[in-house]
Amino acid sequence: MKSLVKAALWLCLLGCLYYAYFVQVINTYHHTVYSWLLSHWSTISNYSHGPLIPLIALGLVWWKHQELKAAVVKPVTAGAGIVVLAMLTYYLGVKGGQERLTVISFIVLLYGLSMTFCGREVSRVLFFPIAFLLLMIPLNFLDEQVGFPLRIMVAEASTSLLNWLGIATTRNGTAIYSSVFRFDVADPCSGIRSLMALSTVTAAYAYVTQRAQWKRWVLFLSAMPLAVLGNMARVTSIALVAHVYGQELASKAYHECSGYIVFSVALTAMVVFGLLLNFPYRRIWENWMKPPEQPRGEHE
Repeated sequence: MKSLVKAALWLCLLGCLYYAYFVQVINTYHHTVYSWLLSHWSTISNYSHGPLIPLIALGLVWWKHQELKAAVVKPVTAGAGIVVLAMLTYYLGVKGGQERLTVISFIVLLYGLSMTFCGREVSRVLFFPIAFLLLMIPLNFLDEQVGFPLRIMVAEASTSLLNWLGIATTRNGTAIYSSVFRFDVADPCSGIRSLMALSTVTAAYAYVTQRAQWKRWVLFLSAMPLAVLGNMARVTSIALVAHVYGQELASKAYHECSGYIVFSVALTAMVVFGLLLNFPYRRIWENWMKPPEQPRGEHE
């Protein structure tokens, strides 16, 4: 009898979650939470990686399955307070037409449920995989605030690198030109698109490869300079092709396939940076500073 009641309660909970996030309309465009996310993922190229984020979060949970097995399951009443906070956030999001608040409420609710039913140890292990879901929320309103400064940064860095390579170039705003070529660092080359994807990759990579919390944050926050580095490599390579083979070839054929340069450079730099963070500097320094052992006598 007790098992039947428990199963009925679980079905009721799942039904409420399904209705709240897959059926309930949350804005004037008749979107549910799920359909709103799906529409942004499919129409805004900066967030086309969005559907992968829940899958990566599940992969991180599986990666921690040994810790989850070892964790003590001891439900705590404090989790109920987090669940109430999530419900209040959902209510405010629906009433105020704030779609992002409703998505945040789902993430907060997952954490509250994990604490309510499983306890602190389990919720501690699940904290990062659940918080990782925040990266699936579209923040396209930041494009203007972040995108344009990134364009200026990429244009300035690329101009400096080209001049260092011996190709005389000047910058006017986001435009780069020389005696041979002239092109503008447009939105796709600004780095905002790669920044969103790299933030996701660096967060997962930092969580898996770094033990110290500060190292994880340092690696995660490196997403912006990595995005600038990758796009600087792309813009510089386009300028080099234009300088040698002409602007027409660089602007059309090469420009289309140069996008791969961004992630190859950025991901390589991310891996190298992660290895440097884990490099045993202290142990090598201590071994180097240790005085050499004196050779022992034959009869000692």
